Amino acid sequence: MCANSKDSTNRLAPNALPTGIGSMPHKDTETACRFISETLTVAPFWPQLPQRAFRENMYVQYSEGFPGFQTDEGEKRMWVDSAILMQDLEAFYEKIISNDLDSFAISRGYAEGLYEMPDILRARHPEPLMIYKGQVTGPVSMGLTVTDENRRAIIYNEAAEDVVVKMVAWKAKWLERRMKNDVPAETYLIFFDEPYMVSFGSAYLNMTHEQVVGYLNECFEAVTCLTGVHCCGNTDWSVILDTSVDVVNFDAFEFGVGLTLYDQQVRKFLDRGGILAWGIVPTSEAVLEEDFKSLTKRLEGLLDRLEEKGIPREKVLKQSMITPSCGTGSLPVPLAEEIFTKTVEVSKHVQDKYL
Repeated sequence: MCANSKDSTNRLAPNALPTGIGSMPHKDTETACRFISETLTVAPFWPQLPQRAFRENMYVQYSEGFPGFQTDEGEKRMWVDSAILMQDLEAFYEKIISNDLDSFAISRGYAEGLYEMPDILRARHPEPLMIYKGQVTGPVSMGLTVTDENRRAIIYNEAAEDVVVKMVAWKAKWLERRMKNDVPAETYLIFFDEPYMVSFGSAYLNMTHEQVVGYLNECFEAVTCLTGVHCCGNTDWSVILDTSVDVVNFDAFEFGVGLTLYDQQVRKFLDRGGILAWGIVPTSEAVLEEDFKSLTKRLEGLLDRLEEKGIPREKVLKQSMITPSCGTGSLPVPLAEEIFTKTVEVSKHVQDKYL
């Protein structure tokens, strides 16, 4: 494992290490953090805990400081008040111009796991971790999910569009600083979670290829650590592969074939040092019908497809990670823990067999 640097990505070989997406179903923060630290010993992440509090909803969690952002925790609603947005717009940009990073902090009430995990990791892992992972909601999904008072997606609000992108970028920038200060690691990785990229190309998502690439690249450029995009369904993978992202995470269990259709873009991505994070372990009860052998066989079928198109299996696996197909925040705790156990088992089996 190399030192953390954008320039060192082409030398980073995670060799099918396991990690997670972000959300966990636990209501007790310490229990969630201890499970992660004990299970994902090489590449742990701090957990989002949406069942602990509405503030840990993946959209609300990164809303602090967003001009005009309103919540009703009782009704579990969120929206942006356009009048307040316009009123607070100048102050928002002044914070960016003055490099006031503290104004983009994620406080403990919104991300208990971010604050609880460091002590647990340092106690269990006295030496620096190989990878420490965090996550933020991506600009496309944030902009499409959060609406104004008229229930119109804020990404289509001319005044709010740039705010969404800059808000995500500066949250990631603050998060990177926090993670580096809290947990010694060789490499830091921040995923930008983009579930709504499954709608790209549909009437629901009225954005161009160039717009989405621009939104994502602005966010990636805000940090110096490695970046990832997680999308848990089919999408136009050329959009994400055309960005400067370092890690592409996808639901390989249900939709893996879709990515293999973009073999030319995948080859270029791997040639520049990109990493594929295979979400080969399903985040549903389907996992109960699988074991590490059947899941590895499914992964091998996808690797066969890439190899048939001239992309060597060994190269792909050296530049791969193994993950669940999505977050587990809405699942029962025992099922979520089973999913992570099998993720680690698949990783070990792949490493023993090929690496």
